Amino acid sequence: MALENGIKQKIEGDTLDECKERLYQMYGKDYSIENRETRFKRCGFLWLNQKEVQVVYYTVNHRKAYDSDNFYDRETEELQLQKNKEAILQKQNNILLASHMNQVSTKLDEMTKQIEELSKKNLNAGNDQHETIRRIEELLEQNEFTVSYIRMIEEKIRNQFSLEDLEDFKLVERYVVDWIGESIQIAKPRTFRPPHVYIIVGPTGVGKTTTIAKLASNTILDAKNKGLPKPEICILTIDTMRVGAQEQLSKFGDILGKSVLKAESVEDVRQIYEEYKEHVDYIFIDTSGYSPNDSTHISEMKNMLDVNMNPDVYLSVTATTKASDLQNIFRNYEPFAYESVIITKCDETKQYGNIISVLWDKHKSVSYICDGQRVPRNIRPANVIEFLKNLSGFDVDRIHIEDKFGEK
Repeated sequence: MALENGIKQKIEGDTLDECKERLYQMYGKDYSIENRETRFKRCGFLWLNQKEVQVVYYTVNHRKAYDSDNFYDRETEELQLQKNKEAILQKQNNILLASHMNQVSTKLDEMTKQIEELSKKNLNAGNDQHETIRRIEELLEQNEFTVSYIRMIEEKIRNQFSLEDLEDFKLVERYVVDWIGESIQIAKPRTFRPPHVYIIVGPTGVGKTTTIAKLASNTILDAKNKGLPKPEICILTIDTMRVGAQEQLSKFGDILGKSVLKAESVEDVRQIYEEYKEHVDYIFIDTSGYSPNDSTHISEMKNMLDVNMNPDVYLSVTATTKASDLQNIFRNYEPFAYESVIITKCDETKQYGNIISVLWDKHKSVSYICDGQRVPRNIRPANVIEFLKNLSGFDVDRIHIEDKFGEK
């Protein structure tokens, strides 16, 4: 007979301990003794004798119980079976997880091996290149072109030529020279409403002051050679860092018959511009030279020039600067919104691959080339033909490049 939770039941035994033991076997600790009493039970022949027994009244706290000869708790069995089932499932899951992890580990090992093999192939790719491509690569490296520029040229070669065509080195070489020329952007002349404001920025030691003097001098000479009236110019320096900068520029101003003005603040620049803008054709502004990593002073100089002058801003760099430094200079002077570059000290090197590579990478044009300190000489408009003629090791077809890249 099933005994429901909370219903008072009784059990009988010779002693209290016997009753408790039987209750424990049936319910564990899930029972409560409500009361007990001693009774006398008849026994023996014709029930003439009496035996003292204990009657215990109890309630089951949680579980259903079944009264049976074996005092077997069926709910306990079900709970144990459930626990066993969960343990078995957990074990199976652990086995499956371990198997899955082993498979993943195996796949990762295979992928790692594949990556290593690909890396080895890439490292040895140069050994598998066609002889023509390898020779072109060596020539580009000789001219100090950057790795990214060389890879761009190699990609063009692979897309343009079949294996049979690659056997003709002269043909490939001619195309490569053309591609180099096509990657060089020459600044186009711009029309300005007077005054035309020139500003040259750049790191220290690139020759900005001398270049300003050359541009100012040539502006006057060009007008004279063309039979035009002498232009009115204004020369301004904001270089307060370099000792003697104003004195150097003033010497050039004396030759041109012009005084050199000095500005130390944005208010000075604005006042000078407002005073002269109605009376001059050109304003040339020389700036301080800072390390390209000196962002504080570069920012201060940018703020100092923050006047509504619609200026023509040039970045000045030397031809001898290595490509990685050029990349840094181009990037850190970007706040000035320069569109074109002036290359100085071209007389100190004949390798222009570094310059061409960074101009191509940064999508900048080149306007002037300077190759000495003489004023007004040693400055001229940049042209593609001059860059190509100075390619070291290349057999450049002069007639072909002059026809292709010369003035039309």
